[in-house]
Amino acid sequence: MRNSLMFPKSFLVAGMLHLAVSSAGGVKASEAVAGRSLEGWTAELQSPSPVARRRAVLSVGAFGKSAVTALKQALSHKDAVVRYWAASELGDLGDDSQPALEALRKLHGEKPIGVRIAAAYALCRIGHVEEGLPTLLEGLQHSERGVWNSSADFLARIGPPAKAAIPTLEAEGKRGADHIADICNEALRRIRGVDQPVQSRTANQTQGDAAGGKANNKMTAAAVFSKAFLDEDVGRFAKSVEKRKHPNVLWISAEDISPSLGCYGDSYAMTPRLDQLASEGMRFTRCFTHAGVCAISRSGLITGMYPVSIGSQHMRSQIVLPPQVKAFPEYLRAAGYWTTNRSKTDYNFPPPKAAWDENSAQSRDWRGRAAGQPFFSVINLVTTHESQIRGKFGETLHDPAKAQLPPYIPDTPVTRRDWARYADLLTTLDQQVAAILDQLQADGLAQDTIVFFWGDHGQGLSRGKRWLYDSGTRTPLIIRWPGKLEAGSVCEDLVCFLDFAPTMLRLAGVDVPSHLHGRVLPPIENGITAVGSRPSAVGREYIFGHRDRMDETYDLIRSARDARFRYLRNYAPRRSYAQNITYMNQMPTMREMRRLNAEGSLTGAPALYFRESKPVEELFDTEADPHEVVNLADRPEHAETLKRMRAALERWQEDVGDSGLIPEPLLVTPLDLAGSKSN
Repeated sequence: MRNSLMFPKSFLVAGMLHLAVSSAGGVKASEAVAGRSLEGWTAELQSPSPVARRRAVLSVGAFGKSAVTALKQALSHKDAVVRYWAASELGDLGDDSQPALEALRKLHGEKPIGVRIAAAYALCRIGHVEEGLPTLLEGLQHSERGVWNSSADFLARIGPPAKAAIPTLEAEGKRGADHIADICNEALRRIRGVDQPVQSRTANQTQGDAAGGKANNKMTAAAVFSKAFLDEDVGRFAKSVEKRKHPNVLWISAEDISPSLGCYGDSYAMTPRLDQLASEGMRFTRCFTHAGVCAISRSGLITGMYPVSIGSQHMRSQIVLPPQVKAFPEYLRAAGYWTTNRSKTDYNFPPPKAAWDENSAQSRDWRGRAAGQPFFSVINLVTTHESQIRGKFGETLHDPAKAQLPPYIPDTPVTRRDWARYADLLTTLDQQVAAILDQLQADGLAQDTIVFFWGDHGQGLSRGKRWLYDSGTRTPLIIRWPGKLEAGSVCEDLVCFLDFAPTMLRLAGVDVPSHLHGRVLPPIENGITAVGSRPSAVGREYIFGHRDRMDETYDLIRSARDARFRYLRNYAPRRSYAQNITYMNQMPTMREMRRLNAEGSLTGAPALYFRESKPVEELFDTEADPHEVVNLADRPEHAETLKRMRAALERWQEDVGDSGLIPEPLLVTPLDLAGSKSN
């Protein structure tokens, strides 16, 4: 039996009936998209805010063929991003966009290739392949990976009419590295009309630090920050260190795990040492990352900034950090800390040399420091990575028959075995954590060291990792601080990965830079500050998340989460949830779901994943529906909640200057995205 909520069939069906954009048409002009009519969104195209304009053109596109006139007019907009998205949206509409043909041809004559490829895609989709295809082939051989990725994606969306691109795709796939081969294979599959994804030559490798690829995206963002903190560098912060004893800090991070531990109430789990750690410290019940995948999650964690504010939101890209942005261990090291990392970085940018005294699999952790020197040591455990779930193994320690499957996973022997394997890996992880803690104890440091245990994002199973639901973004966080945090205590505040950097700086007595997006964790602030000297930090109302390109597959989703509800805004609703990601497709559970769907035997909540399109908005009550399968966005009784959370998300996008609304090919030029502090 599943240890999960059992929903009546009518309840699940209601969740499936929410208004969605169809691939054939879209929303009627008389209806609303995310609270505004077609006329309202069209007027928003003239907003002085770049974020508002870019959000508007994508929203206009959701109206389908009703929006052709507005999109045609947007092709001549002064904002190149609006022109790009207008062309892309017209391309998605295919023959319905014939009235915009001449305007598309004019746009296709622009010099910058970043905009031209979108116009070329639209020309191909409305039957003028001979005009558009040469531009896409030019983009496919471009030196900038952002242009390359988008050109290949457009070719995949064109399908069989782009057959002339096959030789170039084959050649590029053979000489490309990392996910270049994967995106080539996906384009080839769709052009050839092959039903099943091609096996990638990189598919069985574990994703690690190196993003690799044909060429790095040199995304420059020198204008991201205001002059108010241009002089905030490591040297300045080193001078602000208070004259007091600084605590040692040990981070133990785990890959691809949700709060699937005994101390979080999971009766299937066997994690005695982590349960003990929670009993000795504080367990956080509402800790979330901003992205459901490793590199993007770690990018924000190490900088203290949302990746969409610095251009690092796309998986397997390599950005150049603006000079004002530091990895927070740089500040700690300048303040006198011994800093070590064993050994994963995976930040979507090269790890700064100034961040770590030692950064390798051979790191000595705290044992390499000078006598009396405070340390910050990170130990990254990869045991639970999704690649280990699908690896070859014998019998499982956990009984598959007792696996606690969520309702969005079909109940078959294959899926139960994956779930049991995940639980086995958690038990192995628990043993590794025990060994680390035992070493700390043996070295006489357990009482003088703050221990953090956390997972980098949710479980590496279908509808978990890569997605913005709780299954992909809610993580365990346990902190043990002897004498400061009450043993066995629980914190129910909304906390996020952007809080880790300011918390560490506060612990080290370093001034927190004004451009960081998080806050000091309230229990840590209270532990530093003498009881009664000042009030506890006020709890935040929302945390936010984003999903952008995942390996070879583009998407554009934003999320707001409060203590109870999760709101999702799908800016690319015509892109199915079930788009192929070669690496993800190696998971037996995903293969099983695709097999059942192809047979027509997938029903209920698991079938939601294979809808042809997404709803523009999703709203879930995580108390009544913890697995987030029943969309409440069109329920009148939740209209005010929907409106409130939509507004919060839009404010956040403005606050951080959401660069994810800029197409990847245009991110290779300097940005003007004035980010500001956000909760």
